[in-house]
Amino acid sequence: MREKPRITLGKKFTTMVTAMAVTLCAAALAISYHAYGERITEFYTRLTDSAAATLASQLTAEEMDDYFSRQKSDKRYETLLRFAEDVAESAGLSRLSVVRPSNEGFVYLLDAVTEDGETERLYGQRHSLGDYEALTGLLKEKLDLLLAGETVDPVIQEDEDWGQWMTLMVPVRREDGTTAGYILAEASMNEMVLAQRQFLLYSGSVLALLAAAYAAVYLLMIRRSFIQPIRQLTQAALKYEAGEEQELFRQVEIRNNDELQSLASAFRMMLVEINLNNLEQQELAVREQRLETDLQLAKALNVSLLPRALPEREEGYPFSIQGYLEQGQELSCCFYDYFLLDGEQLCLLLGEVEGHGTPQIIYTVMAQATIKSQMRSGRSLSEAVTAANQQLYEVGGGLSIQVLIGVLEWTTGQFSYVNAGQQIPLLMRSQGYYAWQRNVSYAPLGQSENVCYQVERLQLRQGDRLFFHTRGLDEICSREGVPFGQKQLRIELNKKNNRQEDLADQLYRLHFAAGAYARRSVDIEGYALMALEYRRRDKAQAYCVLSPDTAGSADLTAFLRGQLEANSIRGGQLARTVVLADELFTLCCHRAARDSHIMVEWTFSREERLAVLRFRGNFGGVDPMAGVEPAMENAAAFVRTHCDQLLFEHIESMDTVMMVKHLRNCDQTDETSGAQIRQEESREAVLQ
Repeated sequence: MREKPRITLGKKFTTMVTAMAVTLCAAALAISYHAYGERITEFYTRLTDSAAATLASQLTAEEMDDYFSRQKSDKRYETLLRFAEDVAESAGLSRLSVVRPSNEGFVYLLDAVTEDGETERLYGQRHSLGDYEALTGLLKEKLDLLLAGETVDPVIQEDEDWGQWMTLMVPVRREDGTTAGYILAEASMNEMVLAQRQFLLYSGSVLALLAAAYAAVYLLMIRRSFIQPIRQLTQAALKYEAGEEQELFRQVEIRNNDELQSLASAFRMMLVEINLNNLEQQELAVREQRLETDLQLAKALNVSLLPRALPEREEGYPFSIQGYLEQGQELSCCFYDYFLLDGEQLCLLLGEVEGHGTPQIIYTVMAQATIKSQMRSGRSLSEAVTAANQQLYEVGGGLSIQVLIGVLEWTTGQFSYVNAGQQIPLLMRSQGYYAWQRNVSYAPLGQSENVCYQVERLQLRQGDRLFFHTRGLDEICSREGVPFGQKQLRIELNKKNNRQEDLADQLYRLHFAAGAYARRSVDIEGYALMALEYRRRDKAQAYCVLSPDTAGSADLTAFLRGQLEANSIRGGQLARTVVLADELFTLCCHRAARDSHIMVEWTFSREERLAVLRFRGNFGGVDPMAGVEPAMENAAAFVRTHCDQLLFEHIESMDTVMMVKHLRNCDQTDETSGAQIRQEESREAVLQ
């Protein structure tokens, strides 16, 4: 059931027009009242000012001082009084006086009052020479100015019984500029105020009649030209349901030659459009049902592109690999994959097919399967990629795949890869900084038949990391239109947290930073990320990251034992070296914060039998060997005695302590007796 409007358009227009007419009338009356009042004030000001100036011209300051001091009249006084009465009567004033302010009122020197009943009722009998009268009303507020001899503005006062009157006071000054007294002129304003009210009443009546007539005519025009046509359209629209009673719109005839006539025509055209749209919606529903089926299939295929977990290995793998896939607002054709090859090899893939449709997804699945098949065929990397390109070119139908294919020999750390149209990878060397790699990017697979792909090689060491990504990450733009890959990618990767965290956390942080960098989330296309860390230790160079506590000390002992034994250092030399490193590590822990980490780097030269240990961390910029506590003095002395060289370096927030010691092979004559070795090992156990 349709709800009827509570307030119709007619009522709204009537209210608006009435309010406008009342507002205009009130504004006109207010302006007239204000202007008329100013004219009345201006008239009486000129009248009283002229009369006061006339009397002042006949009276000198010396005469006023004389009458004030003697308090006696004379012939001159009588002449001035008659003159004042004549001036007051001719000017129509109620009173014309000469006064001198004193205490809280006036001392009258001369007082001329007109002879009419109103004046006598208002002022009573005239004042004689020397009479005193206290001030009241607004004149009392001007008393300070009057006592100081200043000029005051005209004062208009009003009383319920007497009406309105104006008082004007003109100072009479001596030759030295002081004031001898004032000429006081008062005039009744009642006649002019009455005339003002009659004028306003007449004007208001005329304006009200004109406004009512105008409003009636205006509302009649609105009703015929606007409200009635809208009612016809509204009734026709309310009765129209699902195509029923369409004839009502055709019966609506509006011939105003304005927008309403165009609106009626638009309604008729709308009926035709609705019928066509209903047919299109039916067809669209069928297409959407088919598209949903295709989309579910495409999503299932997309999930199948993700890699499976590597088989478990008792001794683990000397590498870590992680990937991340961002679908974006549309179904992405990006993927990453990794799997094992025959022997101790890891193969990784990072690819993308341009486009977002189901054909692209199916082609992506086929391309991935083709590449994996060729990589597992036993061919070399270059031969396998070339063969996959020829095979995809034959079945691609104009599609191609941008892919990076890499193989890691995890026993040697050699990483070989072919870049077929993908983004350039970034390499971080052992807790250093990420940098772009210089390589040749070949044509995508399946784009051209005759392409000979060449292999790029990198030698990885413990702690080295490789980062791979697809085009979608680089093309995320900021509000200023700057691509993420051009400005922000290396900045995010080289943040300290990103370089030291696990690969999974690193990729998640990068994904979050890219989303925050984007101008709008809907602008983010799909992209794939992959990170590889090589963890195999080398007996000549290795590192470990430790916590500054007893657990870190135990990990340091295990780490050094493995490196020393790998370099044929055993027995007493191993024990002394481990104890020496543990003492130095303990000193470093006293300077490091509890929630920080200390990285220990091992370097060994087989030719010179020279071992170098570096302890890196934040030690507050202070050498741990300097200014030690009394309880740690023996440990510091032990380190200084048994080290060949000790160095300290502070760069920004990173402190480095380097220990250098010469070692010898285990098959050389060991001058340390068995008892001494046992003592060293016992000392090591106590320190741990």
